[in-house]
Amino acid sequence: MLGQLEQSLAMAAELRGMTEALVRSSAWMGLVGWAVMLFQADGTHLFPCGMAGLGGRWQPPLRPLSTGDTWPVGQAALGQERTGCGTTGPYPLPAKAGAAAWMVLPLTKRQGVAVALRPGVTAFHSVEQAFLREAVSLLDRYLPGVERTGRTVEPAPRLRPRSAGVFRLDLPDERVDCDEVFARQHALPGPGRYPLADILCRIPAQDLPRIEEILGELRERPGTFEVSYRLTSDNGGMRHLRAHCTSSRTEAGTVQDISGEVTDVTTEAQQIGEREALLREQLQRADRMISLAASAASASGTRELAAAACEALAVFGADALAIVEAHGGRTRVVTAAGYDREHRAVLDGLPLSARTPLTDALRNQQAVFTPSHRDLVSAYPHYAATLPRLRRHAWAAIPLPLADRTTPAVCMFSFNRAHAFQLSDQPLLIAGAALLGRALERCRSYDAEHERAVSLQRSLLPARLPEHPGLLLTASYRPAAPKAHAGGDWYDAFPLRDGRMALTIGDVEGHHTEAAALMGRLRTTLRAYAALIPDPATVLALTNNMLTAENDADPDHALLATCCLIALDPKTGRLDCATAAHPAPLIHTPDDSPVPHFPTGLPLGAFADTTYPTAGLTLPPGSKLLLYTDGFTDTPHTDPDHAREQLRQLLAATEPKVGAHALHEVATACLTPLRPHDDSALLLAHLTGA
Repeated sequence: MLGQLEQSLAMAAELRGMTEALVRSSAWMGLVGWAVMLFQADGTHLFPCGMAGLGGRWQPPLRPLSTGDTWPVGQAALGQERTGCGTTGPYPLPAKAGAAAWMVLPLTKRQGVAVALRPGVTAFHSVEQAFLREAVSLLDRYLPGVERTGRTVEPAPRLRPRSAGVFRLDLPDERVDCDEVFARQHALPGPGRYPLADILCRIPAQDLPRIEEILGELRERPGTFEVSYRLTSDNGGMRHLRAHCTSSRTEAGTVQDISGEVTDVTTEAQQIGEREALLREQLQRADRMISLAASAASASGTRELAAAACEALAVFGADALAIVEAHGGRTRVVTAAGYDREHRAVLDGLPLSARTPLTDALRNQQAVFTPSHRDLVSAYPHYAATLPRLRRHAWAAIPLPLADRTTPAVCMFSFNRAHAFQLSDQPLLIAGAALLGRALERCRSYDAEHERAVSLQRSLLPARLPEHPGLLLTASYRPAAPKAHAGGDWYDAFPLRDGRMALTIGDVEGHHTEAAALMGRLRTTLRAYAALIPDPATVLALTNNMLTAENDADPDHALLATCCLIALDPKTGRLDCATAAHPAPLIHTPDDSPVPHFPTGLPLGAFADTTYPTAGLTLPPGSKLLLYTDGFTDTPHTDPDHAREQLRQLLAATEPKVGAHALHEVATACLTPLRPHDDSALLLAHLTGA
């Protein structure tokens, strides 16, 4: 390990490269960042001239720091090695930085200090300290030969050799005279005179039109120009060349020839291309981090948070993640995305004392990066026997910063192939974990609220439906997807005093506990009014006046509701239906006869003294009646009319069966294919004629 570090330090051209080499060599100790602080010209102030692997909050301040201050870097600069672990850093750090282990080592000849810093509460042990001393000893050896970067250091003048090919282009004859270097650059046999076409044939086809334009411009006007162009090489690669040339006009006013020299700039062009590719990658990653920040801020629940993070961080190659917390001495999976049930179960219930990347990160609150199976077995030899069963090939376990430090949590990123964690990866992944940590506590509160609302809503729905000769009833309720709160959908069925059966379904606006509570009150109110006046239109009118009065008394908490109320006589098949801005019921008769239109009224709670029209219809035995909420039809990217037609076809395609269990299968068949995003309620009635 130290041998590789020495090679990297010997090859480094600047201090930045040296600190990056130090970070790579220290990776076996976890996430260790480095800073090299050198003396200014006055010999009393230190300035950070090279840093790598340090997140923004762990970096030394970009200003001269006096050795007269009491900071450990100032004391170490005078020759005293310093170590520490805690919230007090080796140099000024922001209060929110948190705890870190650090070691400050003086450089020889009073050049400055080298600082190694590892976030977390685990101090550097003796073996690690010995390694850091050896690393800084190597840094001392090669530091004088590098170009030091910093705000107070001016770049030194440099002399570099350059190989240029000389040419002369005879424009009338279109032939080129060249020397040996030019011939080698353009894959010509040797120095001599060649047709211009021998060079143009190596120009990429997409560049030829522009090259022809440039030659035309050179023929038209004399002067000194720089031309950059590309040539294809024999091995299929691309060479980049730059020509500095001069064209002169003859006495007749025409340009006779062009002469100059050509430099091979392939390496420079490749470096520029690599820098541009790196910049594009960094911009893409920054964009994903912005996307993650937005998604984390708006996530509704821990499951949505995990899914958003997995999508945003796919740019790093991660295809799955799990947020795991310590609970009762074992791991507990809070949420996960990209893992199947079996893989998730492996992460759940591990003893915190176990030696795994996940438990080490939880126990020590220190990031653990595992780039490959080989690295996994190197750090955790007991995994050697289980490698063939591992579906992932790289992992990053990063602690989440939580306000409640009594329950530590870690985000485990997994990769489906080996992943060399670059220096630019680590701080971004740590920043992503910080975003998840801040959002996790809010999402946990959301999950708890969601669970309370769903429990309340289910408790307010009827435990069982009434039985009646000639009528089979079944119902189903599905809460919204986990990312949404519980809503106010309800259904009910109860006998009326005149022997008919009341069927009702409705939806309170909003997705919160208040909506569920109002749903329960409306269900009770409808039952009470229907017991007195078994007329659907009158019951809706009275219920509307009650809700309107509540809304007028407390406008800030006003809610509206939709409702469909049917009075059905199972003996005769006669039904009377009144609706308050609710979808009309779907009806299928044995002969598939058309069903008349059901008029609708205003929502409940909008205006007092609203009247509701009633529609009557007699159904033959064997008919099916379906009441539903708009969670089936008013979904994103779905046409409501098309969704209703799908629902009608599902109802029509169902064979009449005897028994409530069979009708429950019908209800489930109607619900499952449509996967509602809103909560959904369904009430299905089958007139058996018995």
